[in-house]
Amino acid sequence: MGLRKGQKELVQQYRGGYCAIPAIPGGGKTHCLSLWAVEMISNGLHKPGKILIVTYMNSAVNNFKQRISTELQKKGILGTKDYFVSTIHGICLQIIKEKPDLIATNEEFNVIDGVSKIHLISSAIDEWKRHNEQEFLLYLDIDGFSAQKMSNIHKNWHDRLCNIMLSAIGDFKIKGITAQRARELCKDISKDSILHWACQIYDIYDRKLKIGGFLDFDDMLFNARKMLLEDEHLLNKYQKMYSYVCEDEAQDSNYIQSEILEMISNGNLLKVGDSNQAICGSFSSSDFSLFKNFCQNPATTVYQITQSSRNTKDIIDIANYFVKYVRERHPVLECRESLLPQYIEPVDENDPRPNPEIDKFGIKAAIFESWEDEARAVVTKVVHMFKKDPQKTAAILVPSSWRMGFIINILDSMKIPYEQLENTSSEKNKTVRKLGRVIDFIALPESGAKLFDMLEECFLKDSYEENINDSESEEVKEDQKEQLRKFLKKYPIEKLIYPVGGEIDNADIPDELLKKDVWNDFLDSLHMIRELLEFPNAIVEKLILFISEKLKFDREERAIAQKVAGDVRYLMSQDPHWKLSDLALELLSPKNIFNFFSGIVWELKGYEPKPGVITLATYHKSKGLEWDIVFLTGINNEDFPASLEDKFVGEYWFLKDKFKNPQAIIKSQMNCLLNNQEFKDYSLDLKLETISERARLLYVGITRAKEYLFLSSHEQNKGKKNQVLPSKYILELKRYIEEVEN
Repeated sequence: MGLRKGQKELVQQYRGGYCAIPAIPGGGKTHCLSLWAVEMISNGLHKPGKILIVTYMNSAVNNFKQRISTELQKKGILGTKDYFVSTIHGICLQIIKEKPDLIATNEEFNVIDGVSKIHLISSAIDEWKRHNEQEFLLYLDIDGFSAQKMSNIHKNWHDRLCNIMLSAIGDFKIKGITAQRARELCKDISKDSILHWACQIYDIYDRKLKIGGFLDFDDMLFNARKMLLEDEHLLNKYQKMYSYVCEDEAQDSNYIQSEILEMISNGNLLKVGDSNQAICGSFSSSDFSLFKNFCQNPATTVYQITQSSRNTKDIIDIANYFVKYVRERHPVLECRESLLPQYIEPVDENDPRPNPEIDKFGIKAAIFESWEDEARAVVTKVVHMFKKDPQKTAAILVPSSWRMGFIINILDSMKIPYEQLENTSSEKNKTVRKLGRVIDFIALPESGAKLFDMLEECFLKDSYEENINDSESEEVKEDQKEQLRKFLKKYPIEKLIYPVGGEIDNADIPDELLKKDVWNDFLDSLHMIRELLEFPNAIVEKLILFISEKLKFDREERAIAQKVAGDVRYLMSQDPHWKLSDLALELLSPKNIFNFFSGIVWELKGYEPKPGVITLATYHKSKGLEWDIVFLTGINNEDFPASLEDKFVGEYWFLKDKFKNPQAIIKSQMNCLLNNQEFKDYSLDLKLETISERARLLYVGITRAKEYLFLSSHEQNKGKKNQVLPSKYILELKRYIEEVEN
């Protein structure tokens, strides 16, 4: 089976009780956990119930299913009745659907998506502001600003408050506190307190959820736990259903998730994770200490996975050096436990999957004079490396989404292929955009510009790019497109399709359009356009499904089209004045309401890096992935603080000094309230948590690289209030790299 240290012990020895598998990055935890499940099932050791595997991402669910199914088939075992793989929210949804009446809902409830959730909390804050405008303005430091600047600040504060309130509401729910209970707890707190705001906004948000028949993800955990605690028969059913419960990515678990899995495991609980990759605490309710404490429990058997074949020996060495530096010499003494002493080992010489080897030292570090200089240098370097070896995969990682925009502009201007790991990326939303192009044309078919956009996007893209866009000059390419635009402007749509192509003067047809198969594709597209225009558009959801059929959508694209069709039916019932042009505008918007579902479908398909195509991602999105070449950008003192004097992302410049970090204030007040303590300043604790988590985030970034690793930072506005300086981490790692090279 090709098992390594730790993997072998799990597969061959674990047969019940508490078990923890601390696994270093690239340690093959999915591989060995799948083989353990196969070993148990093929020998009937899982009976009388099933094996439950709970993991973090939908893509990981599919990965586990595929691996287990493949290995079982090799042993002649078909079917999936012996195991179940799900996210924690999938399990909670299953529990809630058993008896929805127990949580005062019905079988028609819906789980709210991320976009709708933001709209709902924004609406709740607007409602709260109507009665608390003075409180909303209390924290702002806006003296001396123009009316326009103040308007922008108000909007910025509102947007920030949305995330702050969602975080606070999530914390309440994870602690088992209902909206009504929160209002009771906060009734004696000053109205000026942001925790008082949170309790009121929680109440409004909760009411809006219930009116809409929605549950959010935190509700699912809260209610599933409540049902299991209150219904003994339901708990017994799940304890009998699952003989073994396995929690993957256990370092990202939270209190309620851990409690639910503990209850239904009935004592047979296996947790797999890496505490050094716990990076979700800043935007979720995950608790870094839960997996760590589980591993330290005397009742827990621990098998450590320490060998990895992902990285070169040099990259393993710098990752281990960073762990050692944090633990022994971190500038902030309280942060030296940020990383546990789990050091990566290369695999044995005879391992069938050896560590990669390159003929030179593949790690560099550089500091630039600005973010713009850094971004341009990184793009230039990755293009140079692709020219040397176009079969390599590469990623540029950025600390936050807003920094990605400048890199995208550079890549677009240079016509460099890239893929963006964001829900708003063109790759994820191309299906919605295609629907938008067709709907936009149908809404105004006499527009030659809309016809051109639809043809280029939906019908002629492949043949057009292959046969027309093959010129050396960008000016020539644009000229060819302009010729097609003039052609479509001269011939109204009715002349093109009634009869198809029959009234076209060949002398007017652009030469490039007649190349090879492009003209045939053009005529075929006119046939389809005619059918689209003749299809009754009074029932828009049927029109959308018809479009998906004519464009020959694959399975995933059809799923997105069906989602759009269902949502459109609801939207148009809510607003009868909604027109096709309104729908087109929404579909073509980069931040359309269908992005969230498109992202889920994209995630279920799984992600595989493509050779010669740059992947753009945040450090957080890169977790669980790997590339031959990785660029770690923006390693500055704001995004990767290493001392208490550094800048912190949660501090907002437009707030008064004592309110600079509202999230720290609200966490402090909530902890003190729940523990019956006097309110204290929690900002120091939050800074320590942020420093620790960002150290782990940089460690995750380092361990994504298989062969080449480039670290970079920049200086900006030096000596000014808003200065950005290189993080102490890159200064230390740069010194290490230079010593090794010399």
